Amino acid sequence: MQPLHPHDPPSVGPYRLHGRLGEDAYARVYLASAAGGPPAAVRVVRSEHATDARFRSVFAELVEAGYRLESDRVCAVLAADLRGAVPWVAVERPYGMGLTDLVAGTGPLSTDALHALALHLALALDDVHAAGRAHGSLWPDGVLVTTERALLCDPGLEWAVAEAELRAPHPSFAAPEGGSGPGADVFAWAATVSYAASGREGPAGLPRVPLQLRGLVDACLRNSPVLRPSAADLVRMLGGPRAADPWPPEVLAAVRARAGEQRELVGGAGDAPAAVAEPRGRRRRAAALTAGAVALAALASAGVWAWRDGGRGEETAGGPAVTGGAPCSEGVAYPAPEDALDGEEDRALHLAFDPSGELLAVATTAGLSVWDWRAREEVARLPEAGALLEPAFSPTGCLLAAGVEREFEGMEAPVTMATTFDLPSGTTVEHLGPQRGPVGPDRLWVDDPDQARHVGFSPDGSLLVLAIDSHVDTPHVGLVDTATGEQVSELVDRSAGAVLMPDRDRAVTADGSTLRVWDARGGGELHTVRDLGSPRFAVVPGTDEVLHVSGDRVVWWDYVRRREVRAFPMEGFGSDPMAHLAELEPSRDGERLYADWYVFEEPEGGGEAVARHTSYVWDVGSGEDLLAGAEDPLRFRGVAEHPGGEVLMVLTPGDRVVPVDPRTLEPGEPLF
Repeated sequence: MQPLHPHDPPSVGPYRLHGRLGEDAYARVYLASAAGGPPAAVRVVRSEHATDARFRSVFAELVEAGYRLESDRVCAVLAADLRGAVPWVAVERPYGMGLTDLVAGTGPLSTDALHALALHLALALDDVHAAGRAHGSLWPDGVLVTTERALLCDPGLEWAVAEAELRAPHPSFAAPEGGSGPGADVFAWAATVSYAASGREGPAGLPRVPLQLRGLVDACLRNSPVLRPSAADLVRMLGGPRAADPWPPEVLAAVRARAGEQRELVGGAGDAPAAVAEPRGRRRRAAALTAGAVALAALASAGVWAWRDGGRGEETAGGPAVTGGAPCSEGVAYPAPEDALDGEEDRALHLAFDPSGELLAVATTAGLSVWDWRAREEVARLPEAGALLEPAFSPTGCLLAAGVEREFEGMEAPVTMATTFDLPSGTTVEHLGPQRGPVGPDRLWVDDPDQARHVGFSPDGSLLVLAIDSHVDTPHVGLVDTATGEQVSELVDRSAGAVLMPDRDRAVTADGSTLRVWDARGGGELHTVRDLGSPRFAVVPGTDEVLHVSGDRVVWWDYVRRREVRAFPMEGFGSDPMAHLAELEPSRDGERLYADWYVFEEPEGGGEAVARHTSYVWDVGSGEDLLAGAEDPLRFRGVAEHPGGEVLMVLTPGDRVVPVDPRTLEPGEPLF
């Protein structure tokens, strides 16, 4: 900390300035206090940004979002002036020491201190991501170490520079894919931990990370964001919130000395409010979530659904927020089933793990079933959810998207509607997508409701994507902002059985024998891949690569460079007109590829035709089929890979859910 410069103002708004804490990407930062309040870091925007209209707009949005963030590990926004000639914001600043100063003064952190720092920062990011946001500017100078914990110095306000100038605030700690998202935050977390272990900027410090943490940190530095653990995963793998040990003596002594200097400089102002004795964010979030659940339930009962008029009706754009920020560790609010599933009668059709790997969703003929798979216990069942749509979890929370069958007057058969289930709060929200909803005072449908064919999320969880059986001249795909419930774009004037998003800017669909890549915002067609042997395909998130069947091969294709990356033989598929592709899915780390196809055969002696399945598990690097040559090879028609690689859940040809050892590919006992 430095003394005030002669040109520095003595006060800003109600805050008296005591000294300079330094500068960040957009502002000079001062230690300050106001009567009756806690110590604060007042950030005064530098002149080159104060006159930038784009910066001011983004900065105002980030400050407003910061007011709403509740976390005991992220310094809270206290006050701001966003309309004055020189904008400023005051952020909570408990007495303590910046991580950069701490490493410079005491050297790289010991293993115990590094574990505590890593856990505190993971908890902070988990809170930010659970609020449906990304931080965007984590780096050592943005970390404050107090005697009790490490905190993020602000809720990510420096990202205003990136939005305005299209550059990362701190390039040495920025993820290779650029942009702001949970995956980029996890990369910055790893780069910051590497710095704390080495004193070297960014990932360059990885070799000096202790072995106990190196594997986890290395996993967070992967090039593809979808291959990195989530913040919730980090908290779990670091032992949970209670696993943070006290700071070792050398760290505690340095922090206490710096805090004493600050306390003396401020003159004791705000000492009592500065104490952080109890987790603020999780307690308040629970209350806010309960209130939100009540509000959404009221909206649902009144028939107000998430849809956008798009110029075809009388309603206004937007709808209830999709919700789903809380992790699955907060429990499931939906009721537990009264009876057990019967594996002989209740068929399992689709599988999906939640992003933490704690819960498994199974779409069955008895409804959507949610399992604590480790305990082999069904914790909830949603009988209204049908099995026609594959369920999908949001990548950033315990939000489950599926289809619900609804009866409509004048229609002979039920209509499947895309629906999200926020498992921790018990909130259910229906989404119409790009179709006309009920309009006018009588809430009448202009056209018949359309069947939902697919529902899923973008890799960062910011968009809900759904496809419908729409009319020929209207869009078939809608993208919904999960934070606001507003439909942000409509795509595709032809049938789309599935819509997969490699990132938030592109969507990929298949119709007939053609795969198309779309601009998710503008709606234009970017790339085309032809000669598909099946409408089922897969994308490799964060890349320009897709997987599809062509003839007797699975082709891994780069659609930007228009070249084959690799291919895998699937003998017999292309020559059999009755062959159906049941599964095509790369593993999360890109090292394996799962596929299955089947044909119906008449059994000897007559009777009902049965499906004969041919399954593959390829090693992507060598091209070897790991099932080839086995006496009793594994057969499946669907797979769900645990996010941490702990287990592989498969759907057998007999519609049973079976855990499989991912190393040996040996099946265990069915869940039901």
